[in-house]
Amino acid sequence: MAIMHARFEVSDVVGGDGSSSGGSSPASVSGPSDSDGSSCSSSSAADELFPDARELPSTSASVPVLAGVGFHPISPTSLSVLSDIDVHMQRMARLLPAFASPAAAPRAQALGRWLAGFDVGWVLEMDAGGGRLPRREVGRRVRVWAQALSTMDRVFRLRHREARNPANEAAAAQLAALGELASASAGAMLRLATAVAALGASPSALLAALDVYVPVSEAYPGLARMFSWSTAAADAALAALVDAARRCVRGLPASIRSHYPWRMPQGGEVHPCVGFWMGYFRCMLRNRVSLYLVLAGGDGGETATTPALAPGGEGGLVADLISRLEAVLEEKSGELAFPGLRQVFMLNNTHAIVRRAVRSDLAMFLPPGWTRAREERMEGYVKSYLDASWAPVVSRLAAAATKPAAVSVLRRRRDPLAAFNSALENACSAQRCWKVPSPVLRRVLRRTVSEHVVPAYRRCLEAAETPAAARTVEELERQLSELFEG
Repeated sequence: MAIMHARFEVSDVVGGDGSSSGGSSPASVSGPSDSDGSSCSSSSAADELFPDARELPSTSASVPVLAGVGFHPISPTSLSVLSDIDVHMQRMARLLPAFASPAAAPRAQALGRWLAGFDVGWVLEMDAGGGRLPRREVGRRVRVWAQALSTMDRVFRLRHREARNPANEAAAAQLAALGELASASAGAMLRLATAVAALGASPSALLAALDVYVPVSEAYPGLARMFSWSTAAADAALAALVDAARRCVRGLPASIRSHYPWRMPQGGEVHPCVGFWMGYFRCMLRNRVSLYLVLAGGDGGETATTPALAPGGEGGLVADLISRLEAVLEEKSGELAFPGLRQVFMLNNTHAIVRRAVRSDLAMFLPPGWTRAREERMEGYVKSYLDASWAPVVSRLAAAATKPAAVSVLRRRRDPLAAFNSALENACSAQRCWKVPSPVLRRVLRRTVSEHVVPAYRRCLEAAETPAAARTVEELERQLSELFEG
């Protein structure tokens, strides 16, 4: 049967269309794309793509200041300033007298200047409870904050090492002032962690919590040992971040169903939510250690309400979330009423999901046989598409090829292919507008349709008394080759 030719293998699904293996950022949420990024190596792309879906970031370079919130746009030179350790060391030397005893300058003003040099002076404008963090600013703020904390940690360690030698009263005073500056800086920087932990459960809040957890857990214990601090504040912030992240993970299934606008594409193409969520899952895994702690409940044991990160049994968190995305796609595909369009939609979207999974780190977190199961599912969609869309067309040929012993003059004069031609034109006119973005899938579908329709048409031409004006087999093949151009 023709359907036997519609086999899907990993080599076809991944890169079989000659496209690149992808860039460094997830697929754009602005629309479907057959090629997509294979990794999410930094928070830059993720946080631009995954704020609340109803509040997608503007492409404008300017960032509006919300009323009552003192946040300011990040300067374009931030990264170069953050990487210049020598500059920060020189600034520290000028500002340390304000943290000596007695202080030589207003301490609050000096702290503000110190933090502003890292482009995070805005943390002082947040209240002690973390303040209100503008939703659209979360990703950018977390990104700059994490870089600032990392650089600040290196500067404090370097200055601490220099100040200890030689050991005298002046060095002791320098160390005391350095400890005061470090303590004030650490307290101010924790305000962002508190604000992120206080965000409502959402996909973007999960990414922010995971991104903040790692820098706090890496920098604060070392600083506490260096300056003999208590770690209570940092421990409380980390616990709050874990609790917030767990709430977000538990809310992901509901978010998949309702977070993205589910307007169905009428050409059967890949729904934008596929690029959105598959990219989101990749970005979620960029901080696997903190995500593991969230899922493990902090004690190495799997929580009762969230699956494990690594696959086991039916699969872990990644497989579970992808399955939920597939289930929503299947449910929503019922809104596509034209015969065969639902199957083309599911074929496109399943193909896109598989490509994005196997070409990224997601593949490591999927159970054995996951890809093959979807290849078999795609074969089923092709068969169902033929049954729904082309079996009724081909059935008209059976009647046209019938040669009864006695037929009326009226029946002999009528075009026996009229019903077939009408059904064919209806199907072709609709399916020319359907979209199959993958060249691999287009070739498979066109070949399968041709193998299903053309032989039946050829047999009909041979068996029936067809008019001389009937289309040739070659003309039929050419017409079918124009399907799915969108």
